[in-house]
Amino acid sequence: MTLRHADTPVLETERLRLRAFDARDVARGVNYLTQVRTVYMGGPYSRAAAWDHCAGLIGHWAIHGFGLFVLCLEGDDQAIGDCGLLMPGGYPEIELGWGIWDPALEGRGYAREAARAVRAHAYGTFGLSTLVSYIDPENARSIALAERLGCTLDAGAAIPDLPGWTGTIVYRHPAPEAA
Repeated sequence: MTLRHADTPVLETERLRLRAFDARDVARGVNYLTQVRTVYMGGPYSRAAAWDHCAGLIGHWAIHGFGLFVLCLEGDDQAIGDCGLLMPGGYPEIELGWGIWDPALEGRGYAREAARAVRAHAYGTFGLSTLVSYIDPENARSIALAERLGCTLDAGAAIPDLPGWTGTIVYRHPAPEAA
């Protein structure tokens, strides 16, 4: 039996359907997390650590009422990436994070489209007035996306109090009225 997050929202964009990360996404999520492509987010993970990470993403929804959405192309339910709000232990602020799981799908604007939808949802539904994105300073693609989203470097912002986060940079998203 597979349980579903009955109360989690589904967001729709022009080309994407964003739904909560759940059990049907674990195998693809584990595959992604074990790739060297995840080096900027603490990877590559062992298969066991990747599975634990995915389980945590599912539990995040139950604990906070928000979390990572998986991105599905319109008309398909197979996850191609993720985007959403994160606030695990050790985070000083709510983060808007993103990732495209298949390199063949990068550069098509899916992450930007999803991030805009998630940010609008966060500001509208939760009444948030700010969000951050924690980015490894070597991750040029994520830095470029943050800047395309109107984010600015916030050198004074706190970074997560977690091992391995030294040197992380923080991009602050524009306020709701500016986004």
